[in-house]
Amino acid sequence: MSVVTLGLAFALLGPPILAKGLKYEVFADDLEDVSALAFDRNGDLYATLEKTRGRGRVVHIRQGLVRTVLDGLDKPDGMLLRGDTLYITGETGDHGLIVYESGKVRYLDHLSGTEGIASAGEEKILVVEDRKQDGRLLSVNPSTGEVEILLEGLKQPEGVCQSPEGHIYFVEKALHNLSVYADGQYTAAATGLESPAFLNCLADGSVLIAEDRTNFGRLLRYRDGGIEVLARNLRAPQTVVIGADGAFYLSEQRRNRILKIYER
Repeated sequence: MSVVTLGLAFALLGPPILAKGLKYEVFADDLEDVSALAFDRNGDLYATLEKTRGRGRVVHIRQGLVRTVLDGLDKPDGMLLRGDTLYITGETGDHGLIVYESGKVRYLDHLSGTEGIASAGEEKILVVEDRKQDGRLLSVNPSTGEVEILLEGLKQPEGVCQSPEGHIYFVEKALHNLSVYADGQYTAAATGLESPAFLNCLADGSVLIAEDRTNFGRLLRYRDGGIEVLARNLRAPQTVVIGADGAFYLSEQRRNRILKIYER
């Protein structure tokens, strides 16, 4: 067997490889096309199952039990939970942003191809539209429906988050960069990434980055101008969130599961 064949077999069948001092376990599995994750105030986990043609769902996970909260969705991708309200982006379909609260659904339909979503203070949220040449970074007030265009002409922006200092980080999958937007301008904070997708800005100022590669995906941390590899040999890693226990919870889409990554 050739070296190339062995490498491909390892990517498909081998386990994730973690940085020194880290360990993982499977938190939940049998979640087909799992994508976005969000913890509620009780420590329960919500996840989107990113299926097309009205087969997409939002599920609630508690103590290993999975129940459907919302179904009939078309490729639900990003998700933000604030209080008891879920905000869900749709990469395809008619609804760019879905707002779900108290069993009721409403839509903001003047957005399209939406993917990354993040909180931006008490009233607004950040959303990126994943388009090849004319992607946009938007600030949205979901209460009024007001949309402010922060940047346009982006190339496949997928992930976005806001740091505690108010700086906005985003990635353009086609350019392999992590960029930072502040005071109306943006610059590259890090380069050389491979298919960067989801971002999570942490309280310490660092940024978690998931590289959405079917094989050889990685979980990275950007901090103080450098990139640290936390995990590799992942299959299409999507979202990573922090639990109340301080562990990283990562959706691994092509293995239909959620990993819990923690210090030994």
